[in-house]
Amino acid sequence: MTTYPWVTPLSRKHHIPRQNSANYERSFFGRRQGRSTSPLRIGILDDLLPKIELPEEKLLLEQNISPEELFGRPYSKYWLEIGFGYGEHMATLLRNNPDTGYLGAEPFIGGMSAFLMNLQEDEAHDNVRALMDDGMIIARSIKPNSLDGIYVLNPDPWHKKRHHKRRIINQVNLDVFADILKPGAPLVLTTDVENLAEWMCTQASNHPAFKWTANSKDDFYTPPKDWITTRYEEKGAKGAKKMVYMFFERKE
Repeated sequence: MTTYPWVTPLSRKHHIPRQNSANYERSFFGRRQGRSTSPLRIGILDDLLPKIELPEEKLLLEQNISPEELFGRPYSKYWLEIGFGYGEHMATLLRNNPDTGYLGAEPFIGGMSAFLMNLQEDEAHDNVRALMDDGMIIARSIKPNSLDGIYVLNPDPWHKKRHHKRRIINQVNLDVFADILKPGAPLVLTTDVENLAEWMCTQASNHPAFKWTANSKDDFYTPPKDWITTRYEEKGAKGAKKMVYMFFERKE
């Protein structure tokens, strides 16, 4: 495994047991809504979201929920995407992989409504369940060793140092991810913010349950051949921003 000078050992504190989501303090900060929402988007939120919405009350009160229970039927694999933005990545995945069940979370109304408008085009929503809230609510409720992978793509960088504790990739949340991922399952992280890339790589590399799969520095900046490029990535590339791709594996 390739090492980088800024990936330094962390003084890891004692393991913090997974909390019931009802006692979990949400890591979402900021406004759920930016610009005013159009009547079209309000309509699709009212019509389509209830069909795929995860039962938040159940998630808040229970642990050890099997993904199959959330879908009402079995799928061959189950993935979680936290903070899916406008949902282009997840919408493409669920269309390309109808035998996989996808759990997703996006707290912003604009992102969720855009995702639902994408799904409405062909009613491709049988194998997706979504929550318009903090994705860690889902993660803290899922049965251990039940997910085949987790995506955390371009999370909020929380630039100010005093806000770094709000970054989603930290030792406590990595404990949760390690608990719900199957052995050998991937944790996929991306960002175009260099400081955040260093942070996420350091946090995950120092967690005892995860192994970084990079073999060279080129792997850091090269997406897989089947990678789904979103508008966010295309816009960043035009602005000369370098996207960083980090693939970690849950140790056996």
